[in-house]
Amino acid sequence: MIGNFYHINNRFIFKKVFLNVLILAGPGCLLGAVLIAIILKLFLGYTSEDMTWSGALMAGSVLSATDPVAVVALLKELGASPKFGTLIEGESLLNDGSAMVFYFLFKEITIGNPATPGSVFLSFVRLAGGGTALGVLFGFLSSLWLRRVIRDEILVSIISFITCYLVFYVAEFTEVKVSGILALVFLGFFMSAYGKTSISS
Repeated sequence: MIGNFYHINNRFIFKKVFLNVLILAGPGCLLGAVLIAIILKLFLGYTSEDMTWSGALMAGSVLSATDPVAVVALLKELGASPKFGTLIEGESLLNDGSAMVFYFLFKEITIGNPATPGSVFLSFVRLAGGGTALGVLFGFLSSLWLRRVIRDEILVSIISFITCYLVFYVAEFTEVKVSGILALVFLGFFMSAYGKTSISS
């Protein structure tokens, strides 16, 4: 009963901070990449021969992906607000995916592929939006599959693992070419919110 209440409370908190998580993981990650690129070019003095602006932005997008595992553990130990802890934890989930999307966009510009603001925006929408849609689609299909499994914990675990590997493979190694990290994260979000009701108790 207490565990169920804790889970429902966590879901409620996550829904409240989800918009802030998206702002930090999207525009926040891009801002971090831009600031790191500015430091590399203007303060550390990298010339165009050493590193172009697009190369600096590519390096910035890699360095802007945070991993606050120790921070979240410390916040729980110190008794910080659950809302603040959930905000940081949720941002770290989406941050990796958005950082990879920015990395791929800046890589295309760095290697010399012609890019206009419109084509960069379309690539971003394809990578980020496509990964999100693919994760939700696989979550929906997985929940339909799990609904047909009755009292077989091993098969439920196998289907869950297969779905995770399959969504990443389809996203990254087929002609779909969307963000595999974001696809996995949104598969997890879908299964946490709706898919688990398909699993037999």
